[in-house]
Amino acid sequence: MLFCIFALCAQVVCAAPSQPKVFSSIPAAANEMIDLSIDKCSQSCLQRLLNDELIFSFLARYSQKNSDLSDEYQQWALFFNIALPRSSGNKIALLLPSETIGRYSVVVANSVGAYLLNQGRPFEITVFDPLDESYENLRSAMSKIEKEGYTQIIAALTVEGVRTLTRISTYADIYIPTVNRAEIGYAKENMFFGGIDYAKQLELLSHYTNAENIAVFDEPQALSQKLTQLTDMRFAGTNKHITLENQRINFTQLLKTENLASGVTLVLNTQPVRSSLILSQVVFNALDTASALSTQVNYSPMLLTLTQNDDVKNFFVASAIGASDETLKELNSLLQNDLRYNWIAYATSALTALIGQRQNGDKRPHIGAFDLSLNNNQIDYPITIYQIRGGRFVIAPKPADAVQFSGDQTPEVEDF
Repeated sequence: MLFCIFALCAQVVCAAPSQPKVFSSIPAAANEMIDLSIDKCSQSCLQRLLNDELIFSFLARYSQKNSDLSDEYQQWALFFNIALPRSSGNKIALLLPSETIGRYSVVVANSVGAYLLNQGRPFEITVFDPLDESYENLRSAMSKIEKEGYTQIIAALTVEGVRTLTRISTYADIYIPTVNRAEIGYAKENMFFGGIDYAKQLELLSHYTNAENIAVFDEPQALSQKLTQLTDMRFAGTNKHITLENQRINFTQLLKTENLASGVTLVLNTQPVRSSLILSQVVFNALDTASALSTQVNYSPMLLTLTQNDDVKNFFVASAIGASDETLKELNSLLQNDLRYNWIAYATSALTALIGQRQNGDKRPHIGAFDLSLNNNQIDYPITIYQIRGGRFVIAPKPADAVQFSGDQTPEVEDF
């Protein structure tokens, strides 16, 4: 009988439809230490409690006035999951319209939390979800943020969302990891951007081909279509466009039908899984291609596992993700973020570092923790061109030698 009940419950759980991830309004559980003593405990008193390993007494009697022992308090409070004292030094509001940006809500929230945890200081972050980017919803969310005293906001928005936000008056500083400054016609001085410059990536990639014929693979999604527009601007001429509209595609038949010109260069504005299929089918069908190029969208570990050495022999991909602290990478990994390949996580972490830097009075256009410069309030990412060799991303040779690169040479390896 018990087995039948268990089996029925398991069946119900397995059959239940998946639900989208949303932020709960219920705060996470935390422990509290209550000070039952009527006597005050000075700095030296607290130090004695630490020396005598009376940790619970230390936690109960600590106050923010004892700032010299804040690091010790932070360490033990985190260990025992104790609610940290509210801190104005690291108060950040997260503006995350879940219906618009979807899974990026979780990536951004986890990136901010990981960076602040890595700093080892008290902090406070609150998520505000306006659901979408309508004017009324964004204005209402901004009003709530200001009423709660937040002056630093990380906002994960689309281009249209940022344009709407420029119409809303606010005294807060706003940091936007999802949009590049160049995509916005007008932006306020209190807005800072961390989006990728895809046009710059395509400019650098254009030096890795001598072909006059370009075949562009894309998808119906907004980002893919935007990349194709930028591709047409970069590679002037009559480019062949191949849009992958269906979920299931016979790539062998597709490539035969399209009849690609000999020596063509492929530009892959497609997601990693489809890009790997295109690359493998090009080799399988023995098509004569000069090279294959792609921007940040294909700087992904999926390309490392889904392709063979011959598939990626002449494949070049651009990335703006640079080096970061090893502990920060591990904290992100624990929160299901990949700081090595996820540019949203990387951009959010860099902007969080910028917030801390500015709160400490450093207003220079440079993010010291990531060694990144700002130009017109936009992070100016150094761009690296990679190839895949031996199941790893390695720095590609100089453009003049790139097309002749045989794969027997050993290029410089970039380990993040």
